[in-house]
Amino acid sequence: MCIRLFAKRFRLSLQAAASYLCDFKGIRFLDECYSSEHLLPVEDTLNDLVVICKNNGGTIG
Repeated sequence: MCIRLFAKRFRLSLQAAASYLCDFKGIRFLDECYSSEHLLPVEDTLNDLVVICKNNGGTIG
């Protein structure tokens, strides 16, 4: 769900969003932090993904 919403927020295809999140460690973050992130509003999780990806060289957001 987070990948789909990330794609929608930044007007990316689902494949492009998944690739970006994989390249810049967003998927790893979701996997490792699921236990706490799933308790937060989705907007907070998307904002966290932007920060994680930017910290790992991403430019979106």
